[in-house]
Amino acid sequence: MGNKIYDMIILWAWAAGLFCVNKINGWKSILILEKSESPAQKLLLSAKWRWNITNLDINPKKDYSTDEPDFVKSAFDKFWVKNFLDFLSKEKIEIKKENNGRVLLKSGKVKNFHERLLQLVTDKWVEIKYNSEFLTAKKMDNTFEIKTNDWIYKTRKFIIATWWPSFPKLWASAVALDIANKFELKTTPFYPALVGFETNQDFSLLSGSSVIGDLSVIKWNNIIYSERSPILFTHWWISGPAVFNASLFMRESPTRTKYMVKMKVTDKEITKRLLAFLWFHTNKLKEYIISSDIVHVRWLDEAKVCWWWVKTKNLNDNFECKNVPWLYFIWECVDVTWKTWWFNLQRCRTSGAVCASGINEKEK
Repeated sequence: MGNKIYDMIILWAWAAGLFCVNKINGWKSILILEKSESPAQKLLLSAKWRWNITNLDINPKKDYSTDEPDFVKSAFDKFWVKNFLDFLSKEKIEIKKENNGRVLLKSGKVKNFHERLLQLVTDKWVEIKYNSEFLTAKKMDNTFEIKTNDWIYKTRKFIIATWWPSFPKLWASAVALDIANKFELKTTPFYPALVGFETNQDFSLLSGSSVIGDLSVIKWNNIIYSERSPILFTHWWISGPAVFNASLFMRESPTRTKYMVKMKVTDKEITKRLLAFLWFHTNKLKEYIISSDIVHVRWLDEAKVCWWWVKTKNLNDNFECKNVPWLYFIWECVDVTWKTWWFNLQRCRTSGAVCASGINEKEK
């Protein structure tokens, strides 16, 4: 074990962490500990030519699911979509705007943005240690001691920017939860979100088809979420943006609470396959409606995010732990989830920028 004490260590090299480093003022000794063999693996694997980088019409209180909506609004008040667009303009990263407020890279290639952001980080002489598996951490006086699979590091500031335990093939894990428990922070059990529903209705006749419709999720006769968006039918379950977003608002498992999904399609949107399905199953064509009980949500390894985790009640409005100075959790791992398509990355950039701004101000 060496005697070097870093100014800052960040766990891992993902969207929020990389942007946070970019916004830190001055030259500091910064180390990023990355579990995988390269940074931001999820971006490179999931984003193709239609990569949404942000959205002009984000509403922090409606597009993000949390018990602390004021916390989310506070972060966006400090670093809004316009601030991110100004950053892209400064770095000469071209964008294009589409319907529904969507903002995409003009090239469509996530690699262009990823390489530029990584270059900005390495230009600041930031060290990145790959294949570094976190084991444990403790705080002694004003220094954190972080043990990995091959070394013990020391730092004055420790920023947790990991991902959720969903998508384990992308090296995801419950590291943030382990660290929070170590420092006796408030947490909640994680639960799959942005994921499909299994229903008691057999949709095999519609498998592979999709339709734009009005989807509502009903809990004990009360509508808890509704959205007009694409719905995709599979062999035994339903998915698509409307379903994924609805899953964010199901706070209990369908095995404990009765949930029902209701889908309504207009004359203009009805397809031949759906029309035949409705006629066969209901013999009623006055309204194009399908109702079905939700039996299960799909598994954790299919979920795009996890619902809840490290509670924002532990943090001040700059993402620093109230009871553990210089320990930060940014929005890769706290109890704020978001709708599918364009809301994830803006949340990451905002949390990273606000965290960095808080550190810069505190160090003045």
